[in-house]
Amino acid sequence: MKNSIGRFMTAKLSYILQSNTAKEAAMKMEQDNSSALIVLDSNEKPVGVVTHRDLVRSSSVEDVPCDRILVQDIMSTPIVTIDPYSPIETAADVMKQNNVRHLLVVDTDRPNEPLGILGSRDFALYIENEHLE
Repeated sequence: MKNSIGRFMTAKLSYILQSNTAKEAAMKMEQDNSSALIVLDSNEKPVGVVTHRDLVRSSSVEDVPCDRILVQDIMSTPIVTIDPYSPIETAADVMKQNNVRHLLVVDTDRPNEPLGILGSRDFALYIENEHLE
């Protein structure tokens, strides 16, 4: 499909354990040049998403050092998923309905093995691509 999510998602994924700190998450985002990390439980199963925005909110609102805030306390959960074959317009609707800025892209047969993540930057790529065609 020409405008499927699989064409516009970010396939390079970054992960962090829910037991890590907000500081470690910020360092991981910087290292990986990523604005979102997939949060894993101790069994390495995806359980949430933590974003740059979550880190900013937690450090701005909480009067607690970021090395004492756990990722599990600031992550978005449950994860909202979508399959890679859905049209990008469907992704926009799903994001709006669930009030999220990132969708985890998964094959319905393997929901614990993410294929990618779709965020606002990916929509910018989609819009840019539409204007070139």
